[in-house]
Parts: sequence; structure tokens; C-alpha cells
Amino acid sequence: MTIEQFIILFLFIIPLVSTLYIPKKKIRLAMISFLVFHAFTWAGCIILVQTGSIEYPVRIFNHATKVGFTQNFLFIPSIFMWFILTFPSSEPMLKKIIHYVLFISMIVWFVYFISVYTDLQEFLKGTNKSQPVRLYINFASYFVVCHLYIKWFSNTSIEGRGEVFD
Repeated sequence: MTIEQFIILFLFIIPLVSTLYIPKKKIRLAMISFLVFHAFTWAGCIILVQTGSIEYPVRIFNHATKVGFTQNFLFIPSIFMWFILTFPSSEPMLKKIIHYVLFISMIVWFVYFISVYTDLQEFLKGTNKSQPVRLYINFASYFVVCHLYIKWFSNTSIEGRGEVFD
């Protein structure tokens, strides 16, 4: 088993196992946050691949898509899901900012290291020094927009019964 295959396996197992630890009362919030962020990463990755900015030499669905499925459609959205589930909404602004920086950094440095040390992802434009900056900007904007949407969505009632996401 190559390091790329091991990482792909890891990227399948971790999100699936992590769903076992979602509190029962927050399952719907977890699902909507996963799907919303999944939509952003899907669109962003498709655009980057089509413009020739990123290439995924090793991927599991070679004929279906040119995008790395496991990291962009399972692993990264599951990190955002846990970001939402553990967000310190009643804490001071500094803790909220640290929460953002911590979760965004996990994604940025994971993506950066797999692009530098494996064949799972390859940046075709920019330098190795400019990529973390671009990644921080991209994922920070994804996080802010998705978090605002989740906040708006969770404050609306469901099916007119007054139920609210917690």
C-alpha cells in the first residue's frame, strides 16, 4: 500500500467514524453544515481543476471526475461540520476567532502537506510559499459564508412547528 492509498483510506475512515460521536440532538445541524460546506468545496474544486490551478494525479474515481473525492468531499466538509458543532457561540470574540483560525489551519496545512509530500494534489499555479496564503483566504471566506448561512438557517423554524436547530 502506497502512502497515497493509506491517506485515501484514512480520509474515508475518519469522517465516517467521527459521525458516531455527533450528539443525537445535533444530527440535523451536522448534516446541513456538512452539505453546505460540501457544496462550496465541490464548486471551488471544479473551478480550480478546470482553470488548471490544481491537479489530482492520484484519485479514486479516475474516470468520473478529475477532483480528489476523499479530501474535498468527505474530509474537509467533516472538519467544517465539527467546527459548527463545537463553535463557542456564547464565548468572547477572541475565542471565536481562535476557533476559526484553528479549524481553518487544520485544513490549510493538511492540504499544503499532501500537495508537497504526496501525489494526491498538485498546485500548478503559484509557489509553495504563496499557496498557504491563498488557501487561508479561500477557506476563511468559505468558513465565514457557510457559517453565516448555517446561523441564518438554524434560526428559522422547520415545517412551521417552531422547532429550531440547536
